[in-house]
Formats: sequence, structure tokens, C-alpha cells
Amino acid sequence: MIRNRSLFISMLVLLLAFMFTSPPTRAADAEEIIKNIQKKYKSAKTVRIQFKETALYKLTNTMTEVSGTLQMEGEAKFRLDSEDQVIVNDGKNVWRYNKLNNQVLIDYAKKTEQDVMLSNFLYEIKDHYFGQIIEEKKEGGVKKYAIKLTPRPNEQSFFTSVKIWVQDKTWEIEEVVYTDYNGNETTYIIEKIEFNPNFTTAVFSFTPPEGIQVVDLRF
Repeated sequence: MIRNRSLFISMLVLLLAFMFTSPPTRAADAEEIIKNIQKKYKSAKTVRIQFKETALYKLTNTMTEVSGTLQMEGEAKFRLDSEDQVIVNDGKNVWRYNKLNNQVLIDYAKKTEQDVMLSNFLYEIKDHYFGQIIEEKKEGGVKKYAIKLTPRPNEQSFFTSVKIWVQDKTWEIEEVVYTDYNGNETTYIIEKIEFNPNFTTAVFSFTPPEGIQVVDLRF
């Protein structure tokens, strides 16, 4: 579950792709929607997202649920807080605090890792995925689109597909569904999004609690 949530950070912002092969009018719509989503998130200096994760494991037919908060500043800094872990990236270092194992791993924020982090999902996705509108609906008078994102042929992805629900005009993402190669599905319901909230400097720093194991991988 923790691994999947790390991939969420890695991928939630990898959601902005170009269109999948589809009829010309639909493809044009998908491309325009993706551009609007990307513009919406790139224009914000800071973002705070409250979400609920539901993971369904096909082999065992079991399900887990957890809630969390993701805070981002620019393309480099983020903080994820959930019931079982905390991940903090200040742009130079990354702290991964596993509450279940009572352990903190500290490492450099490597460029190779940041390329797939959630924040970059909003900035570099179109090079990684094809996009296709697969459904349109109205709820409470608001039009919503479902866009299926499929990895490009040479893309090394943890998922066979990603589906997002997005509101028309506001271009806010409401739901993300990841399907991996084992048929497992992880759904993220975006319960609240705040654009340009004020963060203190403490948000993107981390001091390990007393009594926990600290493993420093920086060398």
C-alpha cells in the first residue's frame, strides 16, 4: 500500500498526456482538455490536495483505504502526509518516514527520481502518455470528462493505463484510477484542492521523531 502511494506521488502528476489514437474530433478535444489541465496546475505556485486512496488487489480480492494530504510548491518541493507514512522533498533531500516500521530513510532528491514525482506529473506528462476521451457526463449541471491515459510504446510505466475524471471549465482533477500489470486498481478521490495556499518553511522540512531508526543514504 505504501509502495502504491509512493507511485501516486510519482504518477498523480504524470497524468497530463497527449491523446490516444482516436477519431479526429475526439482527439482534438482530448488534447485541448489536457492543455487546459496542465495550464491550470502550472499556473499555481503552490497546491494542496486532500485525497482518499482505495486499493483493490485482484489476486487476494482485498481492499485497503487510507486518506492523506499532498502539498506542493513548484516542481521540486512536496510533502505527503497519510496515516502510515510521511514523505518530504525540499528539492535537495527526501525524507521517507514509515510509521509502521518506525523508520526514516534520508536520501538526496535525485533528478532521475524527480522525473516521475507527482509534481512533474503536471509538467512533463505529454511525453509519456497518449490520451483519449472515453466518457462525458453531467453531474449537478457540471460537465465532466473521463480521459484514459495509455503509456507510449517505449515508456517504462508501472501501469497499463490511468483514467482521470476532470471538470469542464475549472479543469480540476476529481478522480484518478491506476491499473497495474497485475490487474490491481488504485483509486484516488480528490476530496479538496486548494490553489496557491500559504505554506510555512516548516512544511518542506522534516525532523525525525525521537526513538525512531534513521537510515541516511546520502553518500
